[in-house]
Amino acid sequence: MSSSFTVESAYQNSYIWDAHAGFSPFVDLDLHFLKRWKDAGVGHVSINVGYDVMRWDETLACVAHYRRWLSEHSSDFYLVERFEDLRLAKNEGKLAVTFDLEGANALNEGVDMIGVYHQLGVRQMNLAYNTNNAFGGGCHDEDIALTDLGRRTIAEMNRVGIMVDCTHTGYKTSMDIMALSTKPVIFSHSNALGIYAHPRNIRDDQIVACAMTGGVVCINGVSTFRNGASSAISAMIDHVDYIVGLVGADHVGIGLDTVVDPTEMPRLAAKYPAAWPNYSDSDMAAMTFVLPEQLREFAEGLAERGYSSLEFSAIMGGNMLRVASQVW
Repeated sequence: MSSSFTVESAYQNSYIWDAHAGFSPFVDLDLHFLKRWKDAGVGHVSINVGYDVMRWDETLACVAHYRRWLSEHSSDFYLVERFEDLRLAKNEGKLAVTFDLEGANALNEGVDMIGVYHQLGVRQMNLAYNTNNAFGGGCHDEDIALTDLGRRTIAEMNRVGIMVDCTHTGYKTSMDIMALSTKPVIFSHSNALGIYAHPRNIRDDQIVACAMTGGVVCINGVSTFRNGASSAISAMIDHVDYIVGLVGADHVGIGLDTVVDPTEMPRLAAKYPAAWPNYSDSDMAAMTFVLPEQLREFAEGLAERGYSSLEFSAIMGGNMLRVASQVW
């Protein structure tokens, strides 16, 4: 079945949202490669400034570096402060950028830090990156409940306007979060366990619980988490189809989790082996990623699967725009 709308026109008229780029934060990183997202027609991308393997002061140093770099390259990039900035950036032909945190260790166990990170540009955070911490459980560790500190953290994130993200989070913790949050919850770069059995992928009841909050599950393009029997784009759309079948097209988005340097993951695994307990060296070296330049191919694939123009625009970024309008 083929859709009747013109893909290129729909792509140009849609707000394209990448909920998470996967490269790791470094205090001396040249972010020039972000132009690849801009050139691909992406309206907004979230980039992480810290994750649980880093000290909290390293995260702050990375935020400072990224803010300075973006201010020095403001002709191409727009660091978002308000929801309205997303449209302003698009009207000016710029890529809107926000920051995210992968794991709450960056708070140094202080809930007061959430407002500070918000002022610095963080608009999205998950509580645990793969392994357990003081806030809750990670997806590659003992399955524990959300802690009291985690509960206070979710309440403060809801209050100040940071999206609650459950990617990398353990099952019990994620379900507790989605029952507790008063704002829509997202999975910024997670695939469906029902399509491909990997412990980082999420169960059907997690997908349904996310939709019940009004949230969005954003599909990633990492080879480790998709069905290796299909091409990269086809496999991603298999996950889209599966989630749409469960909760409808209003609760699916894109979070490519792209790492642009092919040597990065093996180097990180060697430096922080505890962060990826279920991955061998060969797993890390073999990882491949869907790139921003492939988003038009992804868009064509959605059309070929029969999605309507409204569903197309929702999946490509409209759903995440809706959540941002409700949270930010």
